[in-house]
Amino acid sequence: MPDRHIVTAAAALLLATLHPATPVDAGASDWSTDHASRARLVAGPVEADGARWAGVEIVMDGGYKTYWRTPGDSGIPPELDWSASTNVAGIEVEWPAPERFEDAFGAYFGYLEHVVWPVRVIPEDPDAPVVLALDLLYGVCKDICIPAQGSATLDLPAEPIASDPTVVRAREAVPVAVAPGEAHEGLAVHGVEPRDAHTLAVRVEAPAGARLFAEGPDHSWFLAPAAEMGPDGTFAVEIAHAPRDAHGPLPVRLTLVADGAAIETLVEVER
Repeated sequence: MPDRHIVTAAAALLLATLHPATPVDAGASDWSTDHASRARLVAGPVEADGARWAGVEIVMDGGYKTYWRTPGDSGIPPELDWSASTNVAGIEVEWPAPERFEDAFGAYFGYLEHVVWPVRVIPEDPDAPVVLALDLLYGVCKDICIPAQGSATLDLPAEPIASDPTVVRAREAVPVAVAPGEAHEGLAVHGVEPRDAHTLAVRVEAPAGARLFAEGPDHSWFLAPAAEMGPDGTFAVEIAHAPRDAHGPLPVRLTLVADGAAIETLVEVER
């Protein structure tokens, strides 16, 4: 007669094969579901100085998009509220390079179906756990833009824990900060000059098919780059909206993207 413990173990193995347990993601919050999308927090690496990395992950249904920090002609910029977090002295959100989309209302910038925004969390006490709490407002767009909301809480202990590789991969898609004229992986912004009262000419080094994104000093500015680089190696950027009382040099943040590489350059333009 076979040993009862052997039979029991064999039966358990058979049941596990036929009915595998639902996997639980280590180092991730529960999903928060809203219109055609779901959002959560995922844990990333711990730095030597005690800073923790995490990520805001959004997964959308097929064909849906969400927006970059600057949405473009239309859309809802994401709003991230961390005020319910504990043992947090500072939070820095990084933004992977967006894609450009166009519809009947104009051009807008964002991500198709999936994005992870890396988050660097600086604890007040590096030796103590962090509770990262997020209330999130974001737009979800297919034919029209619908506001969506999510909330998530994630414990980040002081010691390294299982981290989601998507946080590391998302950081690889974040534009590299470079000075004007400095090249990185074949991309550079060499100069910006006013072309007329309402247009800037941005001279770049980039391959065909490169995309440029331009941001003014705050949301009261709206800068609209052309979809394509001109034959002279410049992008035309329209100053589509400016504050009425604006004066002095215009601070501009330029993001240049091509062939999987991306840079970010800060310039000041005399107007």
